Amino acid sequence: MVRAMRRMVVLVMAMVAVWVVVGVFSSPKQATGASTPVEVTSYTVQPGQSLWTYAEMITPEGGDVSASVDELKRLNGMDGTQVRVGQRIIVPEEPDETGGER
Repeated sequence: MVRAMRRMVVLVMAMVAVWVVVGVFSSPKQATGASTPVEVTSYTVQPGQSLWTYAEMITPEGGDVSASVDELKRLNGMDGTQVRVGQRIIVPEEPDETGGER
């Protein structure tokens, strides 16, 4: 009887050890380097503006406006693209013509 209990305890401990090892190696890893830090400032939405029209203003010529919209949504924790006049949004800092920050 004692021998059977010892086997059961050893078996349970082995199962727990396997469960821990599998959990450690199969757990999702955090992405590293997925996005680089961005200098930001705030901007107040003007009448007639949408997130898309603002993104058009800040996207370099020939750039992907939808990528700028996605970045604005990410910076502001937004699920959609709705903004209202007077709303302050976080936007990437734009370099001036000399290559420095504004």
